[in-house]
Amino acid sequence: MHSVLVTRQVLNLHNHVYELDKNMYFKEIYLADIDEHGNIMDEEKQGFNTVDIPSGLFKPKWNGVQWVEGESEKEKSEREAQRLLESLKPSPSEIADAELKIKIATMLTELEVIQ
Repeated sequence: MHSVLVTRQVLNLHNHVYELDKNMYFKEIYLADIDEHGNIMDEEKQGFNTVDIPSGLFKPKWNGVQWVEGESEKEKSEREAQRLLESLKPSPSEIADAELKIKIATMLTELEVIQ
C-alpha cells in the first residue's frame, strides 16, 4: 500500500510529515528535512506533498486538494457526549473535600452536636 504524506512546517528546515491511511485519514507523523525551496530532502519521502494542516479539525482527512473534517456526525456526537461525561466527573480534590465533609458530619452526629 502506498501512503500519501503531507506536511506542516515547524521550522524552516524541519517539517512534520503526516502519513495517511488508505482512506486518506491521518495515520502517523514523521520528521522530514526540507530545503529552502520547500522540497523534501529525505530520499524515502521524495515526491510527497507538503500541505499545511489547518487547526480545529478533530479527524483531519485529505481530499486530494485540501484538508477537510473527516469526523462523522455520529463520531462528533459521541465525542461531545464523552466530553460532557468527563466534565461532570468530580476532580480528586472535590472527592477529597466531600469525604472530609462526610467524616466531619459523621463525627458531629456521633457527638450529638448535630442531628
